[in-house]
Amino acid sequence: MLCPPSSYSNGQCVDPLTIVQYNLYYTNPNLTPFLDYLEKNEIDLVVLQETAPWHGDRFMELIDKYPYQFGGTPGLGYPSGQMIISKQPLNLKAQNTPAGHYMISGVWQSSKHRPVSLYTAHPPSPRSEQLWHERNALIGSLERLSDYSPYGDTLIIGDFNLSANTRRFIDAYQDYHTAPLQSWPREIKGLPIPSFSRIAIDHLWIRNTESPSLFICKREVLSQFSGSDHSAVVTYLSEKH
Repeated sequence: MLCPPSSYSNGQCVDPLTIVQYNLYYTNPNLTPFLDYLEKNEIDLVVLQETAPWHGDRFMELIDKYPYQFGGTPGLGYPSGQMIISKQPLNLKAQNTPAGHYMISGVWQSSKHRPVSLYTAHPPSPRSEQLWHERNALIGSLERLSDYSPYGDTLIIGDFNLSANTRRFIDAYQDYHTAPLQSWPREIKGLPIPSFSRIAIDHLWIRNTESPSLFICKREVLSQFSGSDHSAVVTYLSEKH
């Protein structure tokens, strides 16, 4: 099957909310270009995976622009390598599964009048039968957790280690809209991988239960950053009535 493209558009983006997600790669030595991008662009929410402690220290450089952060504090650390920073208030908590993987859930106050339910996770790569079962269990657990979303807009974001070219992806989160893009692998041991051979595993799903509602108006792969085997992905959410 052909991989999804590196960009998606669904109408005009009017005053959008902008979300960037990025699996940094634990040993990524080159965060400066990504930090510069976040400093120079109006990004509302940033969801990170494979965040090392020294990465978290670098993101503290952006505290004036992104004053709300989840991850990196004493006693919390980086649950399953995750960190979230935001221009708007966050009220999040981490819950672990029996296999020791963490789901993050709570509220992203995207505006004074529009709270959004936010759920993030980084299920393990299915490199063994045990990890395959753990990945699938975590995807199911997050879906059940999000069923209790108290708000009209619900977001699920993360590196799910689940290709969009699979039946399990099609069957997951069926009440949600998504727009999968090629994001992995962009390189292996420093060697670039052609875009046509990449797959979509860095996902964002959105569900709406009331009007007005948010929808994915645009999604793009950001291929300019190096140091990770993933590309960053930016998603624009606009409002429809």
